[in-house]
Amino acid sequence: MTLVTLIRRIRCIPLLVDMMSFYKINVGMKEYAPVKEEGSQGVRIKWLLDKSVGTPTFMMRHFTLEPRGHTPYHKHEWEHEVYILDGEGAVKHEDTEYPVGPGDAIYVPPNQMHQFRSTASAPLTFLCLIPV
Repeated sequence: MTLVTLIRRIRCIPLLVDMMSFYKINVGMKEYAPVKEEGSQGVRIKWLLDKSVGTPTFMMRHFTLEPRGHTPYHKHEWEHEVYILDGEGAVKHEDTEYPVGPGDAIYVPPNQMHQFRSTASAPLTFLCLIPV
């Protein structure tokens, strides 16, 4: 076999792509980390699905906001998809505040000011998905 023939054959071999395999974790198995971002108060996070397990497109985070806790009032270049699991709270979006509770799904567009707050005497818990 000539070198030219070998090169032609190699070009026809599909490249192997590093694909993520199935992954499962229970939220109770992950440790909380405090959110230390300036402007946050009483916020803890668990990274459930992220680059460390090979997620190619989105990352999933589990937040707990202690009673009267809140995330910073901030904006960034990526979107959020949020699903409220438990508790009562509010989302400040730009100049308007919206009450939220279990079962609510929220979309926060990129580059828009927002903040999540717990408004009750119990914690507010939610899932938040963001792009990788």
